[in-house]
Amino acid sequence: MKHLAVIFITLLAFAMTACNDDEPRPGTSGNSRTILVYMIATNSLSSWSDDDIDEMIEGMSKVDNDSCHLVLYEVAYDAEPTLYEIAKVNGSVSKMPLKTYSSDIRSTTTGRMAEVISDTRTLFPSKDYGFVLWSHASGWVRTLEAPERQQDSNINSLDYGDDYGDSMSITELADAIPDNAFNFIYADVCYMGCIEIAYQLRNKTQYYISSPTETMANGMPYDENIPCLFGDLNSLTQACQNTYNYYESRGSYATISLTDCSQLDEIAELCRQIHLNPADVTVPIEELQCYNRNTRSVFFDFLQYTQLLATSEQSSALYNLTNQAIIYKAATKRFDTITIDPDNYSGLSTYILGTSPINEQYYTTLEWYDKVYN
Repeated sequence: MKHLAVIFITLLAFAMTACNDDEPRPGTSGNSRTILVYMIATNSLSSWSDDDIDEMIEGMSKVDNDSCHLVLYEVAYDAEPTLYEIAKVNGSVSKMPLKTYSSDIRSTTTGRMAEVISDTRTLFPSKDYGFVLWSHASGWVRTLEAPERQQDSNINSLDYGDDYGDSMSITELADAIPDNAFNFIYADVCYMGCIEIAYQLRNKTQYYISSPTETMANGMPYDENIPCLFGDLNSLTQACQNTYNYYESRGSYATISLTDCSQLDEIAELCRQIHLNPADVTVPIEELQCYNRNTRSVFFDFLQYTQLLATSEQSSALYNLTNQAIIYKAATKRFDTITIDPDNYSGLSTYILGTSPINEQYYTTLEWYDKVYN
């Protein structure tokens, strides 16, 4: 995965600046925010967790506001699940334990996640909160036709998280999060950049950062992004650009988008109208932008597919609404074997009914399905 990538980026109309020492740091403005990183590393990503934690420590060294707190819930092979604060004490940043949890309860249960969120909010009363998801994920996908088809689609059906093989569904993830809990959720995991997931989480967070493809194993550059994640919308946008730049500059692969969830109800209503009376066209599945590798297509570009079913007026309205909602999007020209067409990259994927029948029983439990197809 070391090919030179050609880039395309859709940016906000305003100019953006990096979160660096030449500009006021987001953590110095008097903002009160606590960020919770939910790290489940009892899986094949375990060897990357320490590096990311070291980056978090470096990132916090750049934050000079005592009202900004970075909290890490770490699930590792060599210890009980533990809640830490990563904070500066006497000029040095370190990882300090706050609470230890029993490993008898998996960290992919709604009860454990809800407990950790509640503990964080109790320990660190703040103006607002951010949430970072760190682990494996497979988007909303629950089941594939057979084990051999997992290789065909290059998706292991993990939903969110992999705690010794246990995962949680997207509906369970949403159930674990209180309404209006977070200013942002950053899904630093594979395939979570779906319209279905963004919609499921729309009442949980104002902004949603995610990738429609896989993500590279070493994740976002936490040392660069932690200061930005304590900032305003401009700084959240900069965090997305930092992630993109980190991989593009190394000739690697990345897709990312930042979605304003307050726009999603209007998008869903328009999509409902489109699907109530879709255009009489044959959708060329093999010609659509797909975001998972190999032969089994599951995640298709949301805007490209839906516009094919829309009238001219609906297509124009959907284009405008989607580009208002997706504040930032960027992708390298390729992601491994996948070619990503800049003209057909909306920043979010969607599922096409009928393309993976074994998953549709679960798909019908998602709020997007209930709103758009019922």
